[in-house]
Amino acid sequence: MTPAEVADVVGASSLSELCWVDQAGRPQARGVVALVLEDRPALAFTYADEPLAREVARSERVVLVLSETRSTGRAFRPVLVAGRPRLVEDPTGELYVSDLVVQELRRYPPSRLLADSPLLMREHWWYLPRLVVEIDVDSVEPLPPRDKTHDHVLVVADGATPVVRLAGVRDRTADRLDLSVDGPAVPPGAAVLFGQDASFPDLEQWSQWRYRGQCDGSALVIEEEPARTGLGPTPGLMQRWRRQRELKRRCVEAIPRP
Repeated sequence: MTPAEVADVVGASSLSELCWVDQAGRPQARGVVALVLEDRPALAFTYADEPLAREVARSERVVLVLSETRSTGRAFRPVLVAGRPRLVEDPTGELYVSDLVVQELRRYPPSRLLADSPLLMREHWWYLPRLVVEIDVDSVEPLPPRDKTHDHVLVVADGATPVVRLAGVRDRTADRLDLSVDGPAVPPGAAVLFGQDASFPDLEQWSQWRYRGQCDGSALVIEEEPARTGLGPTPGLMQRWRRQRELKRRCVEAIPRP
């Protein structure tokens, strides 16, 4: 695929998964809304996620999984995009406002409460500064659409490289998950099985969960597991207010002072 074609697919995508191997050699995965900056995939982290953004940017290679078909555009097709991350710091929010905010407003509806007008931008100034991680694409591979048999992402650490496959849970016995893995076999090693779901199309609810352990290619021996999976109850007004207040606090504390 050409850079322009990759940009079209990313721009038409919905939620996606970002996968990498951290400095300790642990595979990681995070749900993201991928944006486009100068025909390259990009992630625009708020300063509340500063440690995460810097960790991702320090990794040797990242993989972006685009296989969620809900709320996608006509140009979308399921693909796996791999490349090298590069951090662009935007402490004033100038880059975000000029190149990225319209994309985020269109594809991540909760952002409209914070940045959908000059007045809202002024009031929520702390939401605009960003840590932008661009991905210099090395390869693009086709994927099957997400379905119930492959509704998770399996990430296995092969040195500093994340090996990524779509996977589903066929059965569970005690501390072992038997997996249905799409595509070529994965190497044995430390692994994370990542899942996410959201309330479409408003994305007001967005849940993410992870199983960690050792993978032998067809099963995961669980070392850590989530307290819950799935969406959970709809948040009330006070919960949403506290969530926004906490986001503001974390952003304000991390944004560099002039």
